[in-house]
Order: sequence, then structure tokens, then C-alpha cells
Amino acid sequence: MRNRKKNLQNYLKIIGSVLFLFVIFSYQALFAQNEEEDLSPLSNSNIESINTISLFLGGLPVEKKESELLFDYEKTQSWQLYAQSLEKLWQKRDLWSWKPIREFSKAKLSRLTDLSLPVFYPFSGPDLMFPLSLFPEATTYVLASREFSGRCLTTESVKTFERTFPLILTSLHSYFKAGYFVTKELRQDLSMLGGNVPLFLIMIVRSGGKIIECKTTVSNATIRFYINGELKTLYYFQSDLSNVGFEGSLKHFLSSLGPFNTVIKSASYLLHGGSFSSLRGFLLSRSQAIVQDDSGIPYRYLFEEGRKVALFGVYTPPLNIFKEFYQKDLEEAFSKQDQSPLPFGFGYKWNPKEAGLIVSVKVEN
Repeated sequence: MRNRKKNLQNYLKIIGSVLFLFVIFSYQALFAQNEEEDLSPLSNSNIESINTISLFLGGLPVEKKESELLFDYEKTQSWQLYAQSLEKLWQKRDLWSWKPIREFSKAKLSRLTDLSLPVFYPFSGPDLMFPLSLFPEATTYVLASREFSGRCLTTESVKTFERTFPLILTSLHSYFKAGYFVTKELRQDLSMLGGNVPLFLIMIVRSGGKIIECKTTVSNATIRFYINGELKTLYYFQSDLSNVGFEGSLKHFLSSLGPFNTVIKSASYLLHGGSFSSLRGFLLSRSQAIVQDDSGIPYRYLFEEGRKVALFGVYTPPLNIFKEFYQKDLEEAFSKQDQSPLPFGFGYKWNPKEAGLIVSVKVEN
């Protein structure tokens, strides 16, 4: 009897193990299938629809031949009110920021660095407009932050557009008002909106771009688009940029690009601390030019690796919540420069009269 009981127990253990392995392998196969679906290129019909859907969400007209459904949706009062609101906010921010930044880039930055180099923007969130404006000639943009990427849009995903429009306007509120996203607000808004990708798509089409491909994985996104006939690619990495997380796929990808330009703004002064020293050192050694506000790399580091520094605008102390990061040496350096104000706000200083731009450039030996 004891032997039969023991044999039965062993048999049940074997059956349990087999069932456990079956569940695990089934789950892995399902996960792999989903990943494969995310990574596969879009078909031609989807390539057309992703641009059309982006136009719709961007408050821009859709042609009937591209989508009768969205064409009809655009006749609704809710879409028209949304489009009017977005257009008003967009034109205001373009006049205050993006247009003068493009002009500044052409007149000033072009003398300091090659504007066509790839661009890296750490701590970016969904802010694509500032790197696009600072470096309009670039064809590769790499953005990275803790916010999740989200998924590419489908026609099904915009059928609830009456709920989507307020989310988009809410997500863009602080960005249009001050020129940067508030992290706490952003993470709450993006969780409802579905990640960074919808905002990326809106910014591209409203900048005159035509989107030809959108691919996402669990944590990354790749969007290919044309602006003024030139093919460009946006790579987004959901990434921990601290010393713990930076030694991974993002760093390897950046290393493969060769020299690149870096944009840093509204970065919560994270690069002032030791927890982000790996990223700081990497940027100083690899960036051809670092264009930043005072929340980026501390001024005292910007001369390392044989670099020179150019200052534009004025220095004003950090906001009260960041007052511990006041830089006396930077204030003194600004006081010795031409104190002409920038024609645009930058970073946490939305008022041009208080804004300063710091450019650290690698000098060729």
C-alpha cells in the first residue's frame, strides 16, 4: 500500500511538472508572438493609415480618399473645437519658441557644430519639438526617458476620439504654457493617453512631416518620417539613465552612431549628482556639441575632454525647488559675456529675459 501511495505521489509530481512547463512555454510563445507583431514593419495600407490617423489627432484635415471614417469624424463639433484649440496653442508656442529657435540655430549653432549630426536628448519625455527646432538638418533623433513609449495608433484606437482629445490637450498643457513637461503630471496623463507615441506623431505631422513607419516594442519606439523631402528617424528608449541603468542597450546604440549632438533641458539637475556620472562622462566624451540649460551638466565639467563653452542669454538662479543647484561659477561666466537676452525661453526659464543657453563643443586637435 505504501509503495502504491508513493508511486501515485511521484506520478502526480510528474504530471504537475509537465503542466507547469506547458504553461510556461505557452506563455513564452504568446509573448514572443506579440513581440514579433510589434516589431514587424507595417503594411502599405497601415503606412498610409498611421499618417492619416496622426493628421486626425493633430487637428489637421484628412482627405476623404485616405479615410472616409476620419473624414466624417472631422465634421463633428468636438473635433472642430479640438482642432481650433490645438491650432491656437500650437501657433502661439511656435511663435514664442520653435520659430526663433530655428532662426537661432541657423545663425549661431551652425557656427559651432555640424547641425546634421545625430541628436540625443536624455530626459526628453515626449518633447520632440525642441530637438527638431535646434537641429532641423539632422536625420536621426534619439530620445530617452523613464516614460513608457506606448503603441502606434490604429483606426480602432481613435474611435473614442471624444475622450482622447481632452487627454491630448491636458498632456500638452504645461508644455505649451512653459515649454517643458512636468514629470508628475506627464506620467499621470500618459498613463491615460497610452504613452509618448501619440504625442510624437502629432508633433511630426504638425511640423509638416509625413509618417511612413511606426514600430514599437514593450519599451522602445521607432518612427520614420519625411520632412521637406528628407527621411528622418526617431528612436525612443524607455530607459533608466542612472548609473544602474545606462550600461545597456541605449549606450550601445549611441556608441554605434559616431559623433552626435546632445540636447539637455529641464532635466531636474540630475546630472549634477553622482548617480548619473556614467551618463555625464559619456556625453562629455562622445558629444560633438552639448546644448543645454543650467539643469544639465554642471558648468565646471563642460571644459573636460578638450571642450570650449559658448554662453547665450543670461544666468538666473534655479527655481526654489532646485535652489541647491545654484552655480556661482556659471553666474560669473555669464556676467562676463554679452548679456543680450535670448529670443526664446529655454528649459525652466520660459521668459526669454531670464533664460540662458550653454553650448559645450568638442575642439578638434
